[in-house]
Amino acid sequence: MKQFPHVFSPVRVGGVVLKNRIISAPSTIHSSSSGQPYPTEEGLRFFEQRAIAGAGLVTCAGVSLGGAFNDGLHCSWDVKMGNKTNRLVDLTERIHLYNAKCTMELIGVFPDGYTVSDGCSIMGSPPIGREIPKDKMDWFRDEYIETSVTLKKTGFDGVMLHFGHSIPIAQFLSPITNRRTDEYGGSTENRCRYIVEILKGIREACGNDFIIDVRMSGDEFQEGGIDVEEGIRIAEILQEYCDLLQASAGMHNPDWMTWTHPCGFLPPNPNVYIAEGWKKSGRINKCFVTTIGGIGKLQDCEDILAAGKADFVMVARQFFADPDWITKTLEGRPEDVTPCIKCMRCHDSDNYAQHMLCAVNPRCGLEEPIERVPLTTARKKVAVIGGGPAGMFSAMQAAELGHDVTLYEKTGTLGGLLEYADHIPFKWPLANYKNWLIEQLKKSPVTVKMNTEATPEMVKGFDSVIAAVGSEPVIPKSIPGVENARTAISAVGHEDELGKNVTIIGGGQVGLETAVHLERLGHEVTIIEMMPELAGDASKTHRDELLVEARNHADKINVILEAVCTKITTGSVSYEKDGKASEVAADSILLAVGLKPRQALADSFMNSADSFFEIGDCVRPRTVEWCTKEGFYTALNI
Repeated sequence: MKQFPHVFSPVRVGGVVLKNRIISAPSTIHSSSSGQPYPTEEGLRFFEQRAIAGAGLVTCAGVSLGGAFNDGLHCSWDVKMGNKTNRLVDLTERIHLYNAKCTMELIGVFPDGYTVSDGCSIMGSPPIGREIPKDKMDWFRDEYIETSVTLKKTGFDGVMLHFGHSIPIAQFLSPITNRRTDEYGGSTENRCRYIVEILKGIREACGNDFIIDVRMSGDEFQEGGIDVEEGIRIAEILQEYCDLLQASAGMHNPDWMTWTHPCGFLPPNPNVYIAEGWKKSGRINKCFVTTIGGIGKLQDCEDILAAGKADFVMVARQFFADPDWITKTLEGRPEDVTPCIKCMRCHDSDNYAQHMLCAVNPRCGLEEPIERVPLTTARKKVAVIGGGPAGMFSAMQAAELGHDVTLYEKTGTLGGLLEYADHIPFKWPLANYKNWLIEQLKKSPVTVKMNTEATPEMVKGFDSVIAAVGSEPVIPKSIPGVENARTAISAVGHEDELGKNVTIIGGGQVGLETAVHLERLGHEVTIIEMMPELAGDASKTHRDELLVEARNHADKINVILEAVCTKITTGSVSYEKDGKASEVAADSILLAVGLKPRQALADSFMNSADSFFEIGDCVRPRTVEWCTKEGFYTALNI
């Protein structure tokens, strides 16, 4: 490929030729395993799709060691029993069909609550781990070897060994978690010893034509843990025994997971510096180096490789957001690639809700049933009321299906409540998505009528009407003096109108995000929240990251939980907590007590056409994923 010569340069890794330098990261959908010990058809198609999308190496996820282990959340595939591995053979053949290669992730979680040392965490748990004894280590090492041999027999081209992010086996590598006093603790060499034994065992059993891919944290960020220089020392040892070495980052705890799964609090491609440091050191030259962490643009991949910062690029979330991101870019349409908003809903929905969702790709997790939805062949006249994310998405989808669509927006701007993302730096991924929607709408055949407030009479004659009129901030009239406050949403973009000390009534996601934003601008903020916790309405990973941001600036963000606001004046907020009345001074007071749907407005269009739909926040205030999902479902059902 002339435009991307480095990305699409084939290369031999061990005894295997990879057609390009893009690796799809280990990820899976909930339905790849529904309790049975082998991949479902949905699971097979999920990984097959990664090959269709253009990845040179597809990493499947994932197999536990010691036989199928069903924790109720993850895959529980059995590689011990022959007839259970038949589907794994199907999986490898489907990937090979598209000239891609495949590895299987092996997850290093010890049995029976063991960790490297006493008092370590198990995948973010409290410090409950027990030091794993030598006989159990030997057994676990042998399980790695036997499982790798079985996977090679089923057609896998290699294995990916997860030795990063402070999962139990990765704790051997880190000086902050490895407190052993035997030959597996102490020096860097000793801390690598057990990992090396596993790698050597796999190599001896599987040969040089079997890819060994290792993930490690090149920087844990935790004081006393792996830093950049220690990461290089560890990589220098491991390179002797693997073909690919992934330069990941962070630890499996809220403080540092934002580096493991980079979000809006970090700039684009924040972890590349680790791989770059390895390459520039001149000490990591016996294996290929892979960079990973929030990468989603093909041009970025090319630039990273062309600059010699890495040999491979691993991508996860962009394959969820837009499976066609490679194809669109190669066709000269990079602007059409749906951007990942880095919300981690893919991770959270799969791990904590058991149904894979992507906030910007409503097809995710429903690829097969969507193919069975009967679509009308009639061209219908469709009116969409509202130019927020739900309205724009539904309008574009309906037009793509062949309908004649007109969108009405009463203001002079598109984007609805997402406009606030333009003014909050850490919401840059969401702002990118909002701007992408607007540009895609401009390219679509949708007729857009701006500064036009639609009425039921105006849309008479349309076959279908879609109400996407959104929501509005709740103003608690029951609080005396509430007129002395303004909504948090209205203040974003007008921060220069606020005083030094700001009190925010409401500590949900909007309230806490506003507090973090204002603190970064130099304000001192107090949050008054009725509930016993902050941001209870946020998705888990984003909530964890928000709480870390707030905790890191606790001197500027004062949090008062389980408190009820009783009065607002021009310079203070009164509240009651534990039966005691208190007051906090404030130069400016913001309301973040929730949003209410514009249901009455939406319902007024109910009898304007033969078919009527309500989508987005006018149904119930929620997140972007519901805007895209309901917009898409509605378009299919017109």
